[in-house]
Amino acid sequence: MKKTVRFFLSAVIFLVILSFLLAPLQQLFARKSLKGVWDMTNKVGGFYNEPEQEFDVMFFGSSHAYASVSPLRLWENTGVKSYVFATQQQPVWATYTYLKEALKTQSPSLVVVECQMVLSDEDYHEEGVTYSYMDDLQFSWDKVQLAWHSAPDMAGRVELLWNFIKYHGRWSELTEEDYHFNRESLRDPYKGYVMLWDTPDPQPRPDTDGITARAPLTEKNERWLREIVDLCEEAHVELWLIKSPSNLTEEEKPRLNTVEDIAAERGVRFHDFNADYDAMGLSGALFFDEHHLDCTGAARFTDYFGKYLMEHAEISGQPEDADWLLDAAAYEERLQELGESQ
Repeated sequence: MKKTVRFFLSAVIFLVILSFLLAPLQQLFARKSLKGVWDMTNKVGGFYNEPEQEFDVMFFGSSHAYASVSPLRLWENTGVKSYVFATQQQPVWATYTYLKEALKTQSPSLVVVECQMVLSDEDYHEEGVTYSYMDDLQFSWDKVQLAWHSAPDMAGRVELLWNFIKYHGRWSELTEEDYHFNRESLRDPYKGYVMLWDTPDPQPRPDTDGITARAPLTEKNERWLREIVDLCEEAHVELWLIKSPSNLTEEEKPRLNTVEDIAAERGVRFHDFNADYDAMGLSGALFFDEHHLDCTGAARFTDYFGKYLMEHAEISGQPEDADWLLDAAAYEERLQELGESQ
């Protein structure tokens, strides 16, 4: 027993020392997304540079979250400060870790989890997806645990933690941006929102209103959904489970009905906004692609969600903030530019 404990402690110490030795190399070689619409290094890494106790509401989930909610527009309408701490196809076990990371510096009144990935039938995701939610998280024991749940074998878990193993071949691709990269300067003025432009083809909306059947979630997804509920209860934070407008499919609806049942069982508010298209003035023409809102659709959803928030949550908001005012002005200018280009 003593030998086992000694071995475990030695392994932990070795890994900690190794992480410090590799940290500069990891920062140099790691893939970085700093420009364009999907500047996820700014959005994930920049969260760590936000002021502590800044946000009244925190949003989590996949691209369905970051393409649907504009925190700046929500703040303009309600005075409520929020952040969308979401990543591409963020699985439920990653959402749990992102929530834990957020609660280290924030004490939100409300956590909102967008449930698209709860409907997934995969226990592990393709490499690009996994690195997209692992790379920009700060190193911690929570990140170690996330790596363990995100890869099926030890080799994959080690690579997720020390991505130098994956990216060390980028020598020929390194730019000045890599050499001068500074995580402490990262910031996303959109607070995690991804502003998508309009596309010409309206997206079809499947008729799922009459589907009442239930379908089981995967064991892994249900486990981590319940872990999220437990974590919010322990932190005394209200939790909402939502489905953003996404032209929900006939295959997804029965699983979402199961999510609704779990929410009712645990006393958690649930709402599927796919049932509210008419109320929010949403149509298939306001989608970037089949399942993601464009910037106009996201604005309408955010306006509608803001009213829903004020009706169902007790949050006073912080309407006076010079920095948020500047960011909101830049958001509105960019929104207008996209509108004029369409």
